[in-house]
Order: sequence, then C-alpha cells, then structure tokens
Amino acid sequence: MADSTEKKNIEGNGIEGITETDLQPWMKLNRDGADVPVAKVSEFVIKETGADTDGRIYYPEGKGPFPVMFYIHGGAFVGGFNIMDEPVCRQMCRDAQCAVISPNYQLAPDHKWPAALNELYALLKYFKQHAAEYRFDMDRLAIGGASAGGNLSAAICVKAYQEKDFTFCYMAIPYPVLELKLDNEDKVTPFTDTVAMAPKSMTDDVNMYVEAGENYANPLISPMNGPLEAFPPTGIFSGRKDLFWLEGKQFADRLSEGGREVLYKSYGDAGHGFLELAGREDISREVKELICSELKRHFARCEKKAE
Repeated sequence: MADSTEKKNIEGNGIEGITETDLQPWMKLNRDGADVPVAKVSEFVIKETGADTDGRIYYPEGKGPFPVMFYIHGGAFVGGFNIMDEPVCRQMCRDAQCAVISPNYQLAPDHKWPAALNELYALLKYFKQHAAEYRFDMDRLAIGGASAGGNLSAAICVKAYQEKDFTFCYMAIPYPVLELKLDNEDKVTPFTDTVAMAPKSMTDDVNMYVEAGENYANPLISPMNGPLEAFPPTGIFSGRKDLFWLEGKQFADRLSEGGREVLYKSYGDAGHGFLELAGREDISREVKELICSELKRHFARCEKKAE
C-alpha cells in the first residue's frame, strides 16, 4: 500500500493519478465511473479530530444545503485510502444530489481500535457543528462504506445510538465485515474463495486492529451484536464467494426479522471488493445504481419528517 506521503499525492490527482506501482501487486482499481462529473471536489484537513483527518467532499450542482453521505473506505483496517472510492462517491453525488464526505482515517497496527472509530465519529461531530459553512443538511445524513468501511459505518451507528448525537437516514454497506474474532473458519461456505480471502488473513487483520484482551463481542467492534434500534434502513450488497458473505446475510436476516428495513442483494459469481477492484464492473454499476436510488428515496423521506 502507498505510504502516507504517496497517499497525499494520490489524493491531489484523484483515481486517475494512481498507478499500479502505488498499490499492492494484486490490486487493480475499478476506474469505471471516475469521470462522472460533479460540481466541485474540495479537500479538507480537520485538526479538531485530534488526528489531522484529511479527505474529500464531492458537491453536486446547486447552492445547498445538501443532504450528506459519509462514505468510509475499506482496507481491512490496516490499509486503503479514500480515492479508491472515487467512482462510487462521484455517482452518489451526482445521482442522489448529495454532498459526499470521503475521509481517510488512522490505520492499524499503529492505531488500534477504537482510534479510527473515534476519529471518524469526531469528524462527523465537527461537520455537524459547522454544517452551514460546508452547506450540509445534517438532518438528511446517510452513512456507508465497503468491507472494513462497512464495519466502521455500522459501529458509528451504534455509537450514535448510545450517545444520541446523530440520526441516520440510510446505511449502505457492501460486503461488510461485521463480526470480528480470531477463529474465522466458520465463515467459510462451500462457495467461499479462500485463496482470495483466507480465514487466517482475517485473523491477522483482527490481531492488528484490536488489542489483545478486548471483548470482540462489543458492538463497537462487532456491529453484528448492536441493538436493532441503532440501525437505519440498510442496503447490504455481497458476493457469494466472499469470506464475509455469511455474516452479511445473517445481519440482513437479523434486521429484517427485527422489523428494520433492509435491502439485501447477493451476487453468486462475485467475491470481495467488486466496487473498488477491476473485473466486475457489471456488478459495480448495478450496486452503485441501487445505492443511489435508495439514497434518493431515504433523503426524501427524512426531508418530509423534518417538515
């Protein structure tokens, strides 16, 4: 993965500025949609989080205030950067007519749980306090992210429910990791591609992200265990070959059985990372369209409630 200096340069150029030498050898980014036009892309560095948090804001046409999608990148808690999500951020901005906040955050193992969670939560609080300056309508707030970003999104929902700081209109979590533990063999199904994502690799990532001795069942670590009331209407999009397929399905079932609104979509011939990584642009296009459609619907619903 690119180091912090390279990451800053990457951010300035956008996804088209990323070369294969910036990435792990197996990574080839999905650039489909990187040319979707938006009115403005603004970069930020926020010191009030205690971590000099940087990222991008994508703005649609118009004067605002705009509904907001807070979209968190994946990378197994130990890697990744926000520009990987540029195509989906641009499409959400244009098609759902919302501002999209796309932050970076502190990575493990240098910064273990709850560093990233607390940093991102503090960033949301900052934007809520400065909503007028950024032309945000924080009464129409959505959250999302893929893989580890899905974990952090759901954990933020739990934390917001506990602390009563935010209410979310919608959550979009493609192939989320929702249950962190050291033994991941029971996540394997007959369809799992364990070459692309081995249970031991997940164990190694958990060891780097969570300090030994922590309670893995804590819903701020494993949002699968969070109270149902913490979660807004949710979209879950999974690949059947993914190691995290089973927990995504179980979470969708738990939400549905508990009376929460959920849209669950599983793709039988897909694995992990089809939004960020090249190779399944057909699926990524469908998922981006579904997310945008749901965003528009739930933003409209939140707007009516506010009236």
